[in-house]
Amino acid sequence: MLQKTYSIYSDDLNNVQLFVEAGKNHIACWCKKENDGKIRAFEFFLCDAYNAENLEQLFDNTRLYSRLLTMPVTDTHFFWNNPEVLCLPKQKSDESFLEANFDLMFGHAPDSKIFSSATEECMVVWRLNNKLQHIAQQCFRGAVFNHQYSPLLSSLQSKENVFYLFFYPHYFTITALKANRLQFMQTVNYNTPEDVLYFVMNVCKQYDFEKTVNIFCGGYIDERSKLYDALYQYLEGLQLIKPDSSMFTSDEFKEYSGHYFLPYINYVV
Repeated sequence: MLQKTYSIYSDDLNNVQLFVEAGKNHIACWCKKENDGKIRAFEFFLCDAYNAENLEQLFDNTRLYSRLLTMPVTDTHFFWNNPEVLCLPKQKSDESFLEANFDLMFGHAPDSKIFSSATEECMVVWRLNNKLQHIAQQCFRGAVFNHQYSPLLSSLQSKENVFYLFFYPHYFTITALKANRLQFMQTVNYNTPEDVLYFVMNVCKQYDFEKTVNIFCGGYIDERSKLYDALYQYLEGLQLIKPDSSMFTSDEFKEYSGHYFLPYINYVV
């Protein structure tokens, strides 16, 4: 199943950079111009979980309904949003050490490869099935590949203790910072609002965050939803991120709450 939920375009889509994110149940496409942080177009697709056998078909079907994936662009940046990812100290780059950590956390996966990307805070390391990476490279020739955590971490800075929650369909990414130092980052599946609430409160307790810590959220969450109500009731510091309207080039974006387009608007590449 593939369902397009957002499709917003500005008039000027010449000489733009294309950005694509592939999550377990979504594909997001957006574009900006180089040295211009404004989002000029955005598409969001819901999809069933995929594997190496049907990923190429998923990309082909997405192109049938996507304007951004079929138009000329200056370059393409592709981000995996897969759960097998770790944030490790930069000096921990030994291949055997990385393999041991992934086997411990996610189980042994012989037909896979480990990739890494350095950020100012840490080394983002992710593991993919060999065929998944090969298919993506064939479908997006010449693209620069990375993991969602890398551009996200580069954009999140705060001198205070803070949480960031970015919601996707059926999962969310939680990032906890203390004095601009990463304490915790993970993408978590959830079925109910209580799942999210319990996980956030548990991270607060385990990493010794005060109950009133600021918790900024964005993405696939509605202010009138049971999810938002549950979080707002128990998390004193919860607040939606409201990006400046100048970050969008089309009036069509005004039809939606600005936080829907996070974290994409913040990605630093």
